Formats: sequence, C-alpha cells, structure tokens
Amino acid sequence: MGMPLLLEVMCRKARSKQFPKGQIIVYQGDTPLEALVLTTGIVKIYDIDEQGNEKILHLLKPWSIIPFAFFSGDHQAVRWFYAALTDCEVSVIPFEKLSGQMQRHSEFAIELMNWFSREVHELLVRLSSMNKTNTRDKMLAALKFLAVHEAVKRRSGWWRVSFPVNQQLMADLTGMTRESAATILKSLQDEKIIRHPRMTILEIDFDALLKA
Repeated sequence: MGMPLLLEVMCRKARSKQFPKGQIIVYQGDTPLEALVLTTGIVKIYDIDEQGNEKILHLLKPWSIIPFAFFSGDHQAVRWFYAALTDCEVSVIPFEKLSGQMQRHSEFAIELMNWFSREVHELLVRLSSMNKTNTRDKMLAALKFLAVHEAVKRRSGWWRVSFPVNQQLMADLTGMTRESAATILKSLQDEKIIRHPRMTILEIDFDALLKA
C-alpha cells in the first residue's frame, strides 16, 4: 500500500532528517512530541534483554509512522528502541499537526489506523514466533516474515530480501545466538530453501519454505 496522499503532502512540507545505518532514531523511554514518517530505508524496532542481547521485534518500511506511541494519543513513553537498519530518511511532523489532520479527515484517519492495526498484528505474530521452543521453527518463521514483507520476486522464482542480511541479523530476529543461527541457516541452505548469491544478499525459495 502506498503513502496516503495527505501524508505525502505533509511530508513534502516537513523538514527531513537522515539517519545512517546503525543510528538510534528513538530511544526507549523517550516521550517525543514529533512523529517521524519513514520515507526511505528500513527501521528496526528492538528491545534489549537482561543479558544485553538485542531482540528485533519488528521491521518498518516507508511510509511507517514512528514511534507507535503516537497512536496512544497522550505522549506515552516509548516502549522500544527504533534504529536505522539501513540508511534512512524521515519527515518530522509535530504530533498535534498530524493528529489534527486525522480529526479533520476521517478517511485519512482510517488509513493510518488500518496501517497501525496491520503492523501491530505482524508485531504480535513476530513475538509469538520468538516463543517457539524449536530453533528451526523460529528461523523458518523469521524467513517467512522476510519473504512476505521485505522481499521481491526475481525472474528465477527466488525471493530476494531488499536489504543486506547477515547471520547476526537473523540471530537478532529469532532471539538465538549467532552460532545457532549460523548452523540452522547452513542447514536450510543445504536444503535449498535459502541461498546467498553474494555475501549479504539473501534469497528465499518461498514454495520450499512453506513445505518446510
């Protein structure tokens, strides 16, 4: 789904900010007064566990609104970290301006709330998959998420993830160690469910993935 026209107009008039890969955009505990509309790049939402390990909860694409706390309507503290998984650009819109447009334009409000509902659903699916006891099932669930939401079908029939993917990223997506993730990924590559045409390029055979 493309960016709603009204949001696109607001973004064109708003100031923009760039975030290089790896930079934190919103910190856990922040209470921002501005909404950030992602116009280019991929943003990861993540938490840090008691051992200091990063756990990626969700990935956001353009035209996502950051943070999700905006939709609470009362400037609640942000629950998670938002960071640039790739180089990103955002448009900065004050909460009051964006919420005011939602109040004046019901169709616009419905579009944004529908988007938010879909993202929360996917976030819950991601959290559920991370609770699987079988590490292979965790990895298959993460690969399905990437194939459905972050990949483009190639002429060969393989689906290529639209950003670089390495073993550490897959470990953070599944909540397992890098060593465990590497072992399972090697097994799935041997089964021809995934492949790496080049270093950090990940391609997925979606049909083989579903059968697995």
